[in-house]
Amino acid sequence: MTPLLDVQNVSKAFGAHVLFENISFSIGEGQHVGLIAKNGTGKTTLLSLLSGKESVDSGSIIYRKDIRVGFLEQQPKFDPEESVLDACFNHNGESEKVLKAKQILTQLRIDNLDQKMRELSGGQQKRVALANVLITEPDFLILDEPTNHLDLEMIEWLEGYLSRGGRTLLMVTHDRFFLERVCDTIVELDDKTVYTYHGNYAYYLEKREERINSTLAEIQRANNLYRRE
Repeated sequence: MTPLLDVQNVSKAFGAHVLFENISFSIGEGQHVGLIAKNGTGKTTLLSLLSGKESVDSGSIIYRKDIRVGFLEQQPKFDPEESVLDACFNHNGESEKVLKAKQILTQLRIDNLDQKMRELSGGQQKRVALANVLITEPDFLILDEPTNHLDLEMIEWLEGYLSRGGRTLLMVTHDRFFLERVCDTIVELDDKTVYTYHGNYAYYLEKREERINSTLAEIQRANNLYRRE
């Protein structure tokens, strides 16, 4: 199966600070992938590379031809004078989708489609941005902290929404329960490289511990060999 996204030997650094080197992974149609990394190790930069907001130092990011990608930023920006409805459709609203927009916005507790964006709180604006991405029905969703500013009822609704229709998803979130329920693959960015785990979050935790213990054991064996020599 041709992947929707293929990351091939990608490297990125800022000056002498290397975030990652020659990382490779792919995402196939229908996969729900959680991207995990410690703060400051490059996951936000990686999302920026995938969305085209930044360029790679080397390597390739290849999307399958003619697919539509939707990107939810962690801190979206809007024209403060545009209405909620305009913000949802990026000024290209299709009349037949307005009903869907109302339904999604209602689930996210945004009720006034004519309200100016400047009148909304930061949390409300993030929910409008989420609605924007969902309404456009892209082939591939990239979501940066989608559950921020959502209450439990909204999170449960979003979980159900993402589980329907075979959507392809790459997501960054600190909500471990949401990650566990939604994602079937975990990509971990660690020590300038990536590790892929084909399972849910609990599976990832188990296999990550095995990987770390194996690495520590190898280091110990190497130290013992060095001492004997």
